[in-house]
Amino acid sequence: MEEPIRNRVSESGLLQLELSSFIEIDCVEIDFTSMLVGGAVVVEREFRKSVEELNEDKFVDKGVGLIVTEDAIIPDWAWMVICAKLHKAEFVVKGGMKGALNEAIRIGIENIDIEDYRNKRVIVRGCDTVSGPAGLLLFQTKVQPVVKSIMFGEACSTVPVFKKK
Repeated sequence: MEEPIRNRVSESGLLQLELSSFIEIDCVEIDFTSMLVGGAVVVEREFRKSVEELNEDKFVDKGVGLIVTEDAIIPDWAWMVICAKLHKAEFVVKGGMKGALNEAIRIGIENIDIEDYRNKRVIVRGCDTVSGPAGLLLFQTKVQPVVKSIMFGEACSTVPVFKKK
């Protein structure tokens, strides 16, 4: 008679997670290149008119990442004008979708209950493409004081990062 298949990872007490699981805010991107004259220059009157036409209700409780073509000449106040229009958003950041997801992860990590990680052996999965180094550093800084160990990768192949002495 064959033995039943066992999940040794779950039996080991290892806590595997992807940092993107901490994202609780829907994120969207606004590319405001089309609000610029010739897609490159802010002309105040036309720019303010374009911003005024944005439907702010589409961004309620969303994380918004602003982006514009790198060739554009954008005065700092232009970012603020868009942000003022998006006051119903959860947050507004520069950097497009990537910037919005980074901010959503930051907020999610700040809000975790570190007691959930006390004396745990944690594996931060390496296949998560959303967080990147910034999210990894935030998470480690948050939980390292209470965990037993932190590893990076997959249960079958981890890189030890931290072990409590």
